[in-house]
Amino acid sequence: MTTLTTAPMAPLLARLFQEADAATSSAVSVLTGDERERLMRSKTEYLGLYRLMKDLWLPVSRETGNLLYMLARSIRASSIVEYGTSFGISTLHLAAALRDNGGGRLITSEFEPSKVVRARRHLTEGGVLDLVEIREGDALKTLDTDLARNDRSRAARRGEGALPRNPELAGKPSAARRAHRRRQRR
Repeated sequence: MTTLTTAPMAPLLARLFQEADAATSSAVSVLTGDERERLMRSKTEYLGLYRLMKDLWLPVSRETGNLLYMLARSIRASSIVEYGTSFGISTLHLAAALRDNGGGRLITSEFEPSKVVRARRHLTEGGVLDLVEIREGDALKTLDTDLARNDRSRAARRGEGALPRNPELAGKPSAARRAHRRRQRR
């Protein structure tokens, strides 16, 4: 039994996938494929496209959600950064993995304020809001600061498995560091 396969998460995800499958949005359909592609690649006009997509569900598939969960579990993730939460389906999968890993922190972003409200409601309903920080706004700005420290410093703070820094190897390629470690073990 996992967070993903038991209540309240399992029935919530089943309902959300059903809602996403039934949802339609005419706002994006007025754009031609070329126009959508141009807006997606634009460094300034993509925000207009996101506004058009405010009611559109952009969920991962059930299979991709399960893959996200398994990947986060397999590496024992305790910190995750997600680029765009939409209504929160992928975020629910990742947060379930964090819960089953013993806790952690998931930082995600969402441009559309109405989606932030719904995602928070879904995370609360799934019982994982305490693990998630949603940053509202353009992810290029909201995710550019205050992200989790690198693995070495995080492991060192916990006193786990971090290799001590060796001043002799500073700036040397990783192959040199591996060779140095092999010599030390002999």
